[in-house]
Amino acid sequence: MQIMHTPGGDVVAAMEAKELLLAEVALMAYVAENPDSNLAVRMLRDVVTANEDAERRAEESAESAEAAASA
Repeated sequence: MQIMHTPGGDVVAAMEAKELLLAEVALMAYVAENPDSNLAVRMLRDVVTANEDAERRAEESAESAEAAASA
């Protein structure tokens, strides 16, 4: 994971897919035990969305490569 600071003062974490998946599993376990934790629930939603976006982009990339190879 790489941590970056934006000019606006925000902090961004860039993760590999396996790190993102591990974070999702850990958050799921935490939220299961602490369902009233609004922060954890929001974080889990964001991680799940990021994972779904990464998966969609990977599938689109594979489809594009397959289409280019067959052309």
